[in-house]
Amino acid sequence: MAISSVQCHALFDILTHQEAYEEIQSLKHLMTINNFGYPLDLRSDEPSAPMIQALVKRFLLILPGLRDVPQDFWQRKIKELFGALAKADLSESYDKGSIGIRKTLSTACAAMVEYCARGTLGGYQKRGTLNPDRDYDLANPDDVALAWDDFLQQVVYGDFLDRTFAKAATTDKLTDHESLMQATHEYVLVIMASFLHYILVISPRGQSLLPLLARTKDLFPWYIVGKTLKVGNAATMLNGMVRIMLAKLNMSTVTQWFGAERSDKGMNLLQQIISTVLGWDIKELEKRAIIIERAADVPSKQQLQCLKDYCSQSAGEHDQCRLKSAKASRSIVAVVLEKSSCPSDLSEPQHKLALDYIAVQLAIRDREELVKVLCHHQPDLFTSSVEDLVKVYDPIIRALHNAVDLSAGMGDLQSFLHDLVEMSRVSAKSADKKPMSVEDYVRLLKKHQGSSHRFIHQALKNGKELSQWYSDYVKHAAAQYRQNSEDSPPASEDGIAGAGDLTQDLRELILALSDDDRSLVSSELDKYGEYLQRLSRESQARMKTVIKNSITEKSEISYGPGTFLAKWQALINATPITPATAKGEVRHGGNDSVQEATRVDVDGSKKGSFLPSRENTDPQPPDVSNTLRLLLPGFRKLLVRISNQSG
Repeated sequence: MAISSVQCHALFDILTHQEAYEEIQSLKHLMTINNFGYPLDLRSDEPSAPMIQALVKRFLLILPGLRDVPQDFWQRKIKELFGALAKADLSESYDKGSIGIRKTLSTACAAMVEYCARGTLGGYQKRGTLNPDRDYDLANPDDVALAWDDFLQQVVYGDFLDRTFAKAATTDKLTDHESLMQATHEYVLVIMASFLHYILVISPRGQSLLPLLARTKDLFPWYIVGKTLKVGNAATMLNGMVRIMLAKLNMSTVTQWFGAERSDKGMNLLQQIISTVLGWDIKELEKRAIIIERAADVPSKQQLQCLKDYCSQSAGEHDQCRLKSAKASRSIVAVVLEKSSCPSDLSEPQHKLALDYIAVQLAIRDREELVKVLCHHQPDLFTSSVEDLVKVYDPIIRALHNAVDLSAGMGDLQSFLHDLVEMSRVSAKSADKKPMSVEDYVRLLKKHQGSSHRFIHQALKNGKELSQWYSDYVKHAAAQYRQNSEDSPPASEDGIAGAGDLTQDLRELILALSDDDRSLVSSELDKYGEYLQRLSRESQARMKTVIKNSITEKSEISYGPGTFLAKWQALINATPITPATAKGEVRHGGNDSVQEATRVDVDGSKKGSFLPSRENTDPQPPDVSNTLRLLLPGFRKLLVRISNQSG
């Protein structure tokens, strides 16, 4: 039974989507870090995260500046820093009964990784001859949408990057660029606005994430940094910035002036900001814990202590409890109490308080462990890693300092973050305020886009060497998306090109299955292919509406375009969560009770609870469990082979 281009495209999407998520999730395990392979280890022939490793080798290791770091940076400092975070055994969403910030961000990373991976593995299909002089109507959503595909064609296979770099060196006005650049800029702006709107407004954790951003912004020494960046001599400026950000504040700082050896004790400014922001959270969480302990229907002190002790148990014990909870359809609270030989009989109000209590204690421990690893670890891996980066980026920083007004750029960044935070706030006092739409974020980005245009123009105009470094890099990055013209099959009549360069490999995986298994997989691929097409149509419709509305003052889109948002949401919705009652079914991230719990901030208040339900008309992904069971192991072996071949 032959596999069609549509089915092959669907299979490629399924496998990369699942593999990206599993690899991102596995980075929390020490075994994954130890067996990651190059650059963290020179010995591993079978990398534990082949998809991510391949992207690191293709894009990260050749980045200007980062390509010059010594091997010690990766194999000791970064590896040990990630290892320390893995050993910290930070909590899971399952135990807390809600989707945490780390889960929100990790699923976002997985959704982005899968798109990058598909592009590099399958390549971007080359079309016929393009007209670089074509005019695009920015007021026409169809033209803007078409411009994105034409842009990719000319970036990957044409000389568009050379033309754009040359033009940006002569002007900081977008209107001076060719029509294709202007239309592509509009498209990218909508996608960026959609992302910001989703993570800060739509996501249940968004309004809890906002205070972290606001506190970090408020603690950052903008004035002092701005004054330091104005220093004319690049070496003096850089030395001043290092002292401001990385100098330790303790007695050893003084004794070093008299010849004493450097000490890792104390915290620098970056660590002070991290410690202070997380410390505020810890204080609020401790207040919530006290309120629960003093509640009328609170579990006994012995039961609360058992729940608190669970938080500091080993990763293996946590895994066992979660596995037992899921298999027995028992809440994590009930399993922990039974395992600890504590009385497990709780009334419904007591059980709810117990779930809240274990969630609070886990949140406290998470923040304490992060402070230990990033601020108090001996040796100080965080500071030494930043210092290594400053050393290798010294030529780039000096070139930027000579080419760009960095102080003005820092002021522009502060202004953007201020407007972003203020616009995104949703509180009970502003309940009558209309929630922000995607169009509002488009307008915010347009308001501040001139700052980035000026920065790029100054860097390219005044930093010829800097321009050459990054021009070479982006052209190398674009080349990673070219298809092998000899091996890649042509697109089908509906324009779907299967899996590009990987089409034949995926077809061989399917041919190795039995007839019955191929029939199961084929059925699932047909349904998934339809799902992808519906997803694309929904996203395109919203994209056109946002582009049309952004020209006016109209705001109506409460769920933005971008198929990656649907993939992101699907990962969150599929996240398993502890049952809400002592005996009950395992919930998932998309359940209403989980979404409500996710809106609860560290102080116990609900953030954005009165926001209207998102107008998400995206279809739900169909079941593809048979496809994953039968083909994911073989696909992973294929990725390992490709990663090893890439050097």
